[in-house]
Amino acid sequence: MIKHFFILFFSFLFLGGFAQNDPKKETKRLMDLLTKNEGTYQVQIIDSREQPTIPLSLMDTIEAKRDENEIKYVWLKSNVRVKILSKKEITNPTFQSLERVKYFSSSDIK
Repeated sequence: MIKHFFILFFSFLFLGGFAQNDPKKETKRLMDLLTKNEGTYQVQIIDSREQPTIPLSLMDTIEAKRDENEIKYVWLKSNVRVKILSKKEITNPTFQSLERVKYFSSSDIK
């Protein structure tokens, strides 16, 4: 009985977990999102000149947080946030791409 449980458990892990988590496919998916999102978000560094570390998983967050009409902000650290443009703004004929990274003084932040 216990032996069957372990076989079933490890089969589930292998088939359900490891087989679906192909790192190459996941990296490609996120790189495709990175390309798609280019210019529609901006990493903003506040009161610092540090070089940001931008995880690829941020692309999923951008997709999930993007609003139809409002600009959204997601904080990565106490001095690093991501500005996510709205779908309305992106589809506007006068849309201009954002720089990927921009440095700000806290006095310039609204």
